[in-house]
Amino acid sequence: MFRPSTLFLLIFSVAGLCPALSAQERIGKARGKIKITWSELNTKNYKIEYEGAIPVQTAHKIGQELEDILVQYKALFRFKPSKKMLVRFMDSENTYEQVGGDPRMAGFYNPGSGYLVIKQMPFYELVPVVYHEAFHQYLHAFVGDVRIPIWFNEGMAVYFEGMQRDEKSKTKALNSKLIKRGKIRMVKDAINTRTQIPLETLLKVTHEEFHDKENESLYYSQSFAVMFYFMQLSRGKAALNYMKELKKSGDSEAANAKLFGKKMKNLKKIESSWKSYIRKLDTRQVASK
Repeated sequence: MFRPSTLFLLIFSVAGLCPALSAQERIGKARGKIKITWSELNTKNYKIEYEGAIPVQTAHKIGQELEDILVQYKALFRFKPSKKMLVRFMDSENTYEQVGGDPRMAGFYNPGSGYLVIKQMPFYELVPVVYHEAFHQYLHAFVGDVRIPIWFNEGMAVYFEGMQRDEKSKTKALNSKLIKRGKIRMVKDAINTRTQIPLETLLKVTHEEFHDKENESLYYSQSFAVMFYFMQLSRGKAALNYMKELKKSGDSEAANAKLFGKKMKNLKKIESSWKSYIRKLDTRQVASK
């Protein structure tokens, strides 16, 4: 088979006939791939494959954080996965990218492989990422291959991401009443300037629209603010009923009816109530009990 010479490829690349490498690809090619040496940690509910360069104590810390937040997921959804969930913990950007990581993201869940993938960061950054991405993994285990509307999936993930430990208790356990509210400030400002996303639009948003760079922050924050409202007022029952319906029927409209009434008849009333609630909400970083 004919193989163009290096010079031939270079000429075509310069001429713009071959796509130029991204900055990240150029760095990756220049530095080469780091060989991954794996270690393994098994907790009660997770199998964690981590790079040998990561200290054992760090792997155990993440294992404990996963187990602790899983208690909170299970308390809400009353579901225990039938087998251990899979985690990969990477030490560097290089190895993170080798297992499919996007350098712009701190972690991700791959529903195809079943792996939650995270990368080494300071704990104050890493732990919220673990809580967030592990929720996506848990919810997929709960509902199966049913498509979960992105506003609900991300809104609840941000909710759990912000859960804090009760430092005043003897056990310092995670407390479902202690949720960081800082991200709701953006939504309060949007409501007060009438630039918030209409709930009808939020409920229909596609993955591509949600992650549009111009509006992504508001989509994340408002999805969280909506779920914060439902979680606080219904003590979690609204979220549970929504996901039980979605699991049963696979129909997002039927699931929406659990929150907003048949044919969305209560949407405007709930939207008005939600805006009033957010306007009055204390958005200091952590909610009081």
